[in-house]
Amino acid sequence: MKSHEVPKFLLKFDFMIGSVAFIAIFSILFMLIYTPFSVAAWFDIFDGRSLSMTVMFYVAAVALMMISKVLMVWVQNRITVTTYIYLLWLVGEVVAISLLYTVFTQLLVFHGSASDPVRITIRAVCCVTAILAIPYTISSLYAAYKSKKEESDIMRYRAKLLEGNVGTGNLISLYDGNGVVKLTIDIDSLYYMESQDNYVKICYENDGALHNYMLRCRTKTLEDNLADTPMVRCHRSYIINTTKIKLLRPDKSNNVVVLKHPDVKPIPVSKSYYDKLMKLIANGQTGHAGDKTE
Repeated sequence: MKSHEVPKFLLKFDFMIGSVAFIAIFSILFMLIYTPFSVAAWFDIFDGRSLSMTVMFYVAAVALMMISKVLMVWVQNRITVTTYIYLLWLVGEVVAISLLYTVFTQLLVFHGSASDPVRITIRAVCCVTAILAIPYTISSLYAAYKSKKEESDIMRYRAKLLEGNVGTGNLISLYDGNGVVKLTIDIDSLYYMESQDNYVKICYENDGALHNYMLRCRTKTLEDNLADTPMVRCHRSYIINTTKIKLLRPDKSNNVVVLKHPDVKPIPVSKSYYDKLMKLIANGQTGHAGDKTE
């Protein structure tokens, strides 16, 4: 990861949605403590009218942040989100929520009567900054920790690979969206790959434990690069290592593949990829033909 890029986990859609939930809960606690000491805040959960305004504002603010996260996913699919861009984006969120608060205050509290919207907005910016600073700092530190751990795990794997203590020597190189080699791994260590937003999660084994590496690239590009390997696409979001197949079985309305490692959950097989996978199994190209189906 380049030094100017934000930690990759910080830009995962599910992580960003989780951060919105965290911020919403934290902000409620913050406002319960802050409101009694403020002459400008109108939040109240005990008065009926104030409670309804509070709920309306929170719903609107959460919706605004959700839109912000969706837009960020759209942007990061097209450009590299640097620390500078990310911080500017957060400033934009602060300003947007502060303006939303000002509008609510003007229309619902003062009912359009004379007031000082500039002063209200400035106070709102200070308050919203205080509210967002702690959750975003915690989220950023956690994302940085996850990224560092991922890099540490792959460095230990590379060391064993160089020493010849892992795998069969059948190496493949995985490239990011810019064509740069990010990961060299033994095919025997790979279990599956899962599309996640604009990343692909690479699931591999080291010392009997499963580890993940988030590779920034498109699943289709990765599939094309793995055309001559045992890695085969079985679903729009999944590519599996056919040598790791334990069995293929029906599950509700779909079929699923069970891989040999007990920690890997069953992986769905879509109808469009089912025939191709069955041909590989019928031809004994999964590595273990004896326990292919159930």
